Amino acid sequence: MQGHITGDTNAPSNPVFPNQEGTRVWVREKEQLVPAIVNSCGDGTLVLTTDYGEVLYLQTTEVTREKVYAMHQSSIDGVEDMSALAELHEAAIMHNLYQRYQKDNIYTNIGSILAAVNPYKQISGMYDLERVHQYSKHQFGELPPHIFAVANECYRCIWKRHDSQCVLISGESGAGKTESTKLLLQFLSVMSQNSAGTPASEKTTRVEQAIVQSSPIMEAFGNAKTVYNNNSSRFGKFIQLHFSECGNIQGGCVIDYLLEKNRVVRQNPGERNYHIFYSLLAGATKEHRSQYFLEEGAESFHYLSRAGCCKDKSLNDKELFNSVMEALKVLQFSEEEIRDMFKLLSGVLQLGNIEFMTAGGAQITTKQVVTNVSELLGLDAFQLSEVLTQRSIILRGEEICSPLTIEQAIDSRDSVAMALYSQCFSWIILKINQKIKGKENFKSIGILDIFGFENFEINRFEQFNINYANEKLQEYFNKHIFSLEQLEYNREGVQWEAIDWMDNAECLDLIEKKLGLLALVNEESRFPKGTDFTLLEKLHSRHSTNPYYVKPRLADHQFGIKHYAGEVLYDVKGVLEKNRDTFRDDILNMLKDSSRNNEEKMGTARRKPTVSSQFRDSLHALMATLSVSNPFFIRCIKPNMEKTPNKFDPEVVLNQLRYSGMLETVKIRRAGFPVRRTFKDFFSRYKIILKDKAPKNGDDKKNSTDLLYKYDKTKKEWQLGKTKVFMKESLEQRLEKDRDEIRSKAAMIIRAHLLAFSAKKFFKRARASVITLQKHLRRHILRKRFVKQRKAVLVLQRHRRGQVARTRVRKLREEKKKREEEQKKKEEAEKKEGAEEEDGEKDESDDKKAEKDETKQMEEILQLEREIERLQKKREDGVSQLCEESKQELQLRRDAELKRMNKEASGKPPV
Repeated sequence: MQGHITGDTNAPSNPVFPNQEGTRVWVREKEQLVPAIVNSCGDGTLVLTTDYGEVLYLQTTEVTREKVYAMHQSSIDGVEDMSALAELHEAAIMHNLYQRYQKDNIYTNIGSILAAVNPYKQISGMYDLERVHQYSKHQFGELPPHIFAVANECYRCIWKRHDSQCVLISGESGAGKTESTKLLLQFLSVMSQNSAGTPASEKTTRVEQAIVQSSPIMEAFGNAKTVYNNNSSRFGKFIQLHFSECGNIQGGCVIDYLLEKNRVVRQNPGERNYHIFYSLLAGATKEHRSQYFLEEGAESFHYLSRAGCCKDKSLNDKELFNSVMEALKVLQFSEEEIRDMFKLLSGVLQLGNIEFMTAGGAQITTKQVVTNVSELLGLDAFQLSEVLTQRSIILRGEEICSPLTIEQAIDSRDSVAMALYSQCFSWIILKINQKIKGKENFKSIGILDIFGFENFEINRFEQFNINYANEKLQEYFNKHIFSLEQLEYNREGVQWEAIDWMDNAECLDLIEKKLGLLALVNEESRFPKGTDFTLLEKLHSRHSTNPYYVKPRLADHQFGIKHYAGEVLYDVKGVLEKNRDTFRDDILNMLKDSSRNNEEKMGTARRKPTVSSQFRDSLHALMATLSVSNPFFIRCIKPNMEKTPNKFDPEVVLNQLRYSGMLETVKIRRAGFPVRRTFKDFFSRYKIILKDKAPKNGDDKKNSTDLLYKYDKTKKEWQLGKTKVFMKESLEQRLEKDRDEIRSKAAMIIRAHLLAFSAKKFFKRARASVITLQKHLRRHILRKRFVKQRKAVLVLQRHRRGQVARTRVRKLREEKKKREEEQKKKEEAEKKEGAEEEDGEKDESDDKKAEKDETKQMEEILQLEREIERLQKKREDGVSQLCEESKQELQLRRDAELKRMNKEASGKPPV
């Protein structure tokens, strides 16, 4: 379906005859506009130097405004968004890319579409963590174009547009698609780690780590060096990341598409096998190499050396092996699984070294190699030799064996090697998916990294499927960017200029519709007697009149297709065999009976639908997934075919710009309104910007119109449809920026109140704690003072009690002395009265008895004093305290004793 072009986009927008040196101009050379600078304009000759190094000499009489005209200032300065170019033609787009490429600005926007030119070198600081944080804090368009800006916008759109997102990375082989995929995963992983949903204790979750670490494994097993790319993905993959509502990655899934199995056994000149083989030879320890029969270098293995390229200076095989081993450990592959996997890889290499000779059929000449293969794969050596040299079939209950030719034996050997490697790769993808599997209860971001368009000297069945996939992706791009957009403009009544664009629907019809190329290939594959040449005859007879089908005049084994990216001729040899992808029953049974049970660990080939039908179905499933997601496009461009840094080849870049529809994309992004929202959704999202409070029951369309007029009164950046608001991306970016600023201010106010509440709550808690501390401190101080005072009082009490006790003892002694004196006087008086001698003796005995009693009384008094002193000392030491009752009791006992003593002392002795 073609649109309409209004006006001549290649007409000069600022025509000036260049007559001054240094003037920047456009020169029409060989029907192409070329950027140039005027060197001189004398002697009737205009001398120009193009930006690409070519010197042109033009006669001034031949110079017209159509031939040479001045360059617009926007093309001279260069722009970050090519929809802002004043001159819309292929040369202006390419020149803008060239200018930015010379300054290491490899990214350029076309609205929300990103063009990325592969620099083929490391650019310092381009992808470090600081750059990730920088782009995560800004809206799309606020910073220079970058793949992180696309990743950030994709992440934000999960909540902005409330649906799943996808990123489609397209471009030729070697344009940088694989590296772009890894950068997107890096950015999204950091955003997930910094989200509210990730626990503070976990800087990297299990899923994020597994997704990041899966990249080196998939690269090692699925990438290889080709003539166009040192790290070319030989399979397609769709990585789906499932996010939670809080923004963290909670699960993932990897879907692989069409691994190039044929590369395991043969490669084009100058290419290599899959990286993992060379990495295993370079990185394995001497012990492991001996265990796997890999003592010799890559040159000694047929599957690695047949293309003549075993080493490449730009590839570090040992470093890749170390990164693969680290990733396998992170993904929790067991030691046994790793060992069996490397044994299988070694077995595949050893299979390639099995050689044959003719002796009544194919016979194996390298018996030791067969023994090594059997030991590595857990097979029986004799049985392996039999299936490689003989074909056995069961006919009417009997087994019939027929010898194989050398060519058939080599095909059998290669088919076993391809099947083993393919199933090993599928098993690895399965293990990765088991590790990263998680919840799928919210939105997702899908990243599609699929093989780029390929056109080699010899294009086989693999290139046919790869280019078919690229046609489908181009159809999706066209449908999303051109077809659906223009259809919606017409449905909503939006006024705009229609854009002409290249529709590849007829090419896809040729490939996949009823009786198309795929149908004929599958049909011929089902016929036992079908051959590649009978297939070619059917293709020619059925489609030779189709404008997109090419029937070569000379080659008798080729057919061609006019793809969106150019015409490609395909070699029909081997198409049916590769499409059938079947195993002989005897080979299948041999692998099932393996002692290592490879069927369980690595899987085995089973009868299944044809390769092309499987690939078509998986491609349609992918398109269905993409159709329900909001897409972002990254167009990767390679600047030259030599993979050389700082080299920009205009022809190579121009060819990619043409078939990728870059000019049409720029036009529609400039003329169209890619952002659209319903009136209700628009006003609900942006009413926060209005200073005045909007009425609750107001008209959403009128409110939306009033808001849009405040931003653009000229209506150049927006239009109203019947049910939606249509905007340019620049206006949406301004609206989003203002919305974020207002929300940030509101969030700051809320935060301030929350902080005040939190601070007040903390102050109250702290004050209560201080009061409690003060209470305990005061109690401690008072108790300490009390204890000190009590000790002082006890000392005073002790001294006072001692003083009182001494005074009493002194009085008792004086009283005793007086009594003694009185007693002496009485005795003397009695003696004088002339008592009889007997009475005298009796008196003497009484005196002794009285003296004895007095002595006893004195001893009791002294004992009481010592008891008093002992108790006082105990009180002083804190061992025991006398209570008031004990003191009174002691006092009463002492007084009673004194009274008894006085009574006895005052009493007269009996006569």
